Amino acid sequence: MSVRHKVALTDPHGHLLTVTSTFTAEPGATLPDPLIVAMPVWTPGSYLVREYSRCVEGLRASAASSELTASKLRKNAWSIAHGGASEVTVGYELYCNDLSVRTNHVDASHVFINGAATFMFASHAPSEGAEVHLDLPEEWKVGSALPRAGTNPRVLVARDFDHLVDSPIHVGHVERTFEVLGKRHTFAIWGDAPNANWDEIARDTKAIIETEAAMLGGLPYDDYTFIWLMSPRARGGLEHESSTALTMPPSAFDDRRGYLDAMSLVAHEVLHLWNIKRIRPEGLTPYRYEVENYTKTLWWFEGATSYFDWRILRMAGLCSVDEYLDHLGEEIGRLEDTPGRMLQSAAEASFDAWIKLYRADENTVNSTVSYYLKGEIVCALLDVELRTRTGGQRGLDHVLDELWRAYGRESRPVPEDGFAAVFERVAGSSMRDVLDPWVEGRRELPIDAVFAKIGLALRRDTGRRRGALGVRLRSGDGRAIVASVLRGRPAHRAGIDAGDEIVAIGDRRVEGGKLDSAMAGRLPDTTVDVEVARDGVMRKMSVTLDAPPADRVRITLAEGATPAQRTLLQGWLRGLPNR
Repeated sequence: MSVRHKVALTDPHGHLLTVTSTFTAEPGATLPDPLIVAMPVWTPGSYLVREYSRCVEGLRASAASSELTASKLRKNAWSIAHGGASEVTVGYELYCNDLSVRTNHVDASHVFINGAATFMFASHAPSEGAEVHLDLPEEWKVGSALPRAGTNPRVLVARDFDHLVDSPIHVGHVERTFEVLGKRHTFAIWGDAPNANWDEIARDTKAIIETEAAMLGGLPYDDYTFIWLMSPRARGGLEHESSTALTMPPSAFDDRRGYLDAMSLVAHEVLHLWNIKRIRPEGLTPYRYEVENYTKTLWWFEGATSYFDWRILRMAGLCSVDEYLDHLGEEIGRLEDTPGRMLQSAAEASFDAWIKLYRADENTVNSTVSYYLKGEIVCALLDVELRTRTGGQRGLDHVLDELWRAYGRESRPVPEDGFAAVFERVAGSSMRDVLDPWVEGRRELPIDAVFAKIGLALRRDTGRRRGALGVRLRSGDGRAIVASVLRGRPAHRAGIDAGDEIVAIGDRRVEGGKLDSAMAGRLPDTTVDVEVARDGVMRKMSVTLDAPPADRVRITLAEGATPAQRTLLQGWLRGLPNR
C-alpha cells in the first residue's frame, strides 16, 4: 500500500488546512475492506494523550469519484467500507491554532505541521511509506528533514509513518544554511527576535554539534533542520530523527543568560537525535500511536540529556566554569524545593509521565517530581561516582557511547532493565549499590557527599534572615493568587489554600501580586495574621512563619580538597580553562 497526502491552506484566518489522503493498494490488489484509518493520540517525545482528532472537521471518503460512508469506530478512527476498491481517498479540514512544537499552527504568515497531529494511517498497516504534496503559497519556503521527490521542493517523501511523524514541516520562513562536518544544516526561522544574531547562533550551534559528534563518533544523518518558531506565547523544543522544532520568545537572546538557556535547548534537542531517537527504550519500540507507551527509563533519556545540555556548552567553550556551576546549583536548588521528590522515584516519575508531568495542578509540587530534573541530578551523581570509581578514566559520556555502540548503532532497543549492565561494563564492576537507590528509591539523594568526592562543596544561601509562608504564587494580573501550598509548611498548617488571594500580611497590604514588601522584616518563628479572599469571602488566618529554603545553591571548591580530588574535578570539568 502507498499513501499520498495533500495539504492545502484553506482558510489562514480561520486556521484551517485541508488534508486529503489517498490510500492505494499494490498493483493488481485491492485495499482491505473496510479500510480503517486512524490519527495518533500523542506524539513521540511528549508523553501526553493530546487527542489530535478533536481538530478534525468534516471527514469524508470516496473511491472512483463515488462518495463512501465513513463510520466512526472510536475517538480517533474511522471505518470506510468500499466494496473492493484499489484506491480510497479520505479528506478532512484540520483546525490549527496551537503554537507549540507538539501541535499545528496556521495563519496568513506560515504553516507549521506536526506529523502526528496532521496525518492519518491505515491501522492495519501503519508502517507504509508516503508522499506529502504541499499546496501552499509558492513564495513560501519549505523546511523539513523529509527528502524531496526529485527536484520538486513541495513534494516530500517519507519512508514510513514513523518517518513522517518524526519530520515536522514548516512553510513560510527565512532560511539560513551552514555546514558542519561536511553536512548541510538549515535554520528555518519564523517570527522576529530583535536581538538575535543568527550568524553567532549558527556558529555556536556548529560548536555544539561538533562537540556532540566527537562524543559519539560522527553524525548519523545526511542533513539536519532547525525550525525556529519565535513567539511570546511558547517556549520549548521537540526532538526528531534529523530535525528539531524550537519555540522561543523574541526576548530569548536579549541577555547573556537568556542566550545560554536558548543554546542549552539547542544542545538538548540535538543530543536527542542519539539519546532517544536512535538509542530507543524498549517501552517506546515500536511506537504505538493510539495508546500510551510506558517506560521507566525517561530519567535517563530526558534526565541525562538535561545533564549533558549545559555540559556540552561548557565542553564547546560556550560558557565558563562559573556559569556552568551556577546553573547546576540552580537545578539542585529546584530539586530541593520540590517536596514531591521524596514521594516519587526517578523511575516512577518516568512511568507516570502520562498522568503527572504534563498534567500539573496545585498539588503537583507536593506529590511528584520531574523526571527531567531528578533524572538530571541522578545523572550528575552517577557521572561523579563513575569518575571516582575509575580514577577519572570513565564518565557518563562513556555510558552514552556504550549505549550508542551496543543499541543505537545496531538499531536495538534498550531493555527496561538494561542500564545496570551498561554501567557495569563501563565501570568494570557493578554499580547497583547506587543505581538502585538513586533511580528506584525515594530517599534524599546524597548530593553533598558525592560532590565532595571531587573536591566540591555545596553552600545553601538563604540571603537575609527572614520568615516564609511556604506558598507559590500564580503569575499575572497583579494579584497574589496562591498556585500551590507546600505541604508541611506554615501556609499549609494554617489552612491557606490554592486559589486564595493573599490580600494582607499583618497590617501591610500585598501590592503588585508579590509578597516581598508585606513580608519585609518578618522573621522565622514569628506569628502573623494573613488575610485572604476565598470564594468572595475575606478570611483571616494566624500563621507562624518558618525559615525559607535556600535562595541559591552555590557549588565551590571545598577547603582542603586533595590533589587527587582536584584532578578528578578537572576531568569532570573537561580540563578547560575558565573563559
